[in-house]
Amino acid sequence: MTHVYFDASRPAPYCPGCGHPHVLRALDEALALAGIPRERLAIVTDIGCVGLADPFFPSLHTVHTLHGRSVAVAVGLALGDPGNGAGPLVPIVLIGDGGAGIGLLHLVHAAQLNAEVKVLVHNNLIYGMTGGQHSLLTPPGMKTATTPGGCPVPPLDLGGVIAAAGGGFYARVVAPGGDVAATILAAIRHPGFAVVELMELCPTFATAVGGITGKELKGIPASRGLALGIVRQDASRPPLREALGLGRHPDGSGAVGGESGVEPEPAWRHLDRTARVVVAGRAGERVQSAAVLAAQAAMAAGLHATVRTDNPVTQGTGFSLAEMAFAPEPIGYIGPASPDLVIVLAPEGQREIAARGLWGATAPGGGILIDTTLEPPEGVSVQRRDLRGKYGPKGAALGALVEEIEARGWWSLQGWEAAIRLQPRERRAELEAVLARATAGVIPSA
Repeated sequence: MTHVYFDASRPAPYCPGCGHPHVLRALDEALALAGIPRERLAIVTDIGCVGLADPFFPSLHTVHTLHGRSVAVAVGLALGDPGNGAGPLVPIVLIGDGGAGIGLLHLVHAAQLNAEVKVLVHNNLIYGMTGGQHSLLTPPGMKTATTPGGCPVPPLDLGGVIAAAGGGFYARVVAPGGDVAATILAAIRHPGFAVVELMELCPTFATAVGGITGKELKGIPASRGLALGIVRQDASRPPLREALGLGRHPDGSGAVGGESGVEPEPAWRHLDRTARVVVAGRAGERVQSAAVLAAQAAMAAGLHATVRTDNPVTQGTGFSLAEMAFAPEPIGYIGPASPDLVIVLAPEGQREIAARGLWGATAPGGGILIDTTLEPPEGVSVQRRDLRGKYGPKGAALGALVEEIEARGWWSLQGWEAAIRLQPRERRAELEAVLARATAGVIPSA
């Protein structure tokens, strides 16, 4: 058989008799028939045996997540725009019955949202990677490592849960089986959230310990009053992206803010390379919201932008930090190992910059700007400016970003103005005042 995305040359890490390799090959077949450009496909894996599938799809986007969190990550991917002009990503989640149990509420919420995510639940009846414990889908009476006398816990009807949450597509098939690829293809073509439960055997625990044979596996759904095949297929609800009114720009940079946003204006764009910025300050002083506004301004100017934020779990105390990247092309790596600009506004942010080794780590030609209330480490060259005094504690981050980006000429003032128009009406006057102070005397570029 010719494989399109699946790398059959890799040795399979699965036990002899495991159903996972069959499902992965069926997934490859379904993806090839779906005709979705490879740059739009994303394989999202959970922890567990099925989580070893990532390397088998080397030409696709792959994300390996925390246990039970794969569906939540996939929803985020489905809402984003990779910026390659092909369209939004189509995430395919590979999750075991363990991950489905641990992340059950993520499955429920994704069904409620009707997110454009396709979930393949590999139900091999037990926790295969961690020693054969029973799961939320273990059949009644089955022997496991934790229920040697037979599982007394009634299994969950996962299809019923998804249907109750509003999920439009649910199918249940036995793997290996001739209908696996066709069923996965139907799920991929469904316009919203779709789940395929794949009944498999774990030969090491479900068979060797639980005594379940292939013939018995095929009879388990009927013994519980559950149907095989496509159990539910309802496309009456709009998918999440459609419900949110998320639009796209023809050049792939992405419209800002959906239907209520603005179309990017490339004439405002002057940056011809990737630029990275770090802002560090005090929690509660709008460091992160300033970074998001800067990203929206950059996108309004036709640039690509990413924002990554961090703060202590306490939220209202300690540091607040934002890492940004702006570029005329898609951004493959958002980390700020050698930022072009570091802005430090408060002692809490100063300590975090030191902890991350970012003092003096700027790129060639880069710079560090600190508030006049701070003292830099010995030997570190910085600019000092009274940012907190000029803009107030809650305006300092935005004011500093506008000043520095304007000085570097990365995009025109119109980008900032467009981003401010996207903000809640009650905040616009405050943001416009910061913008006016930051650009006083600056002639807007064409």
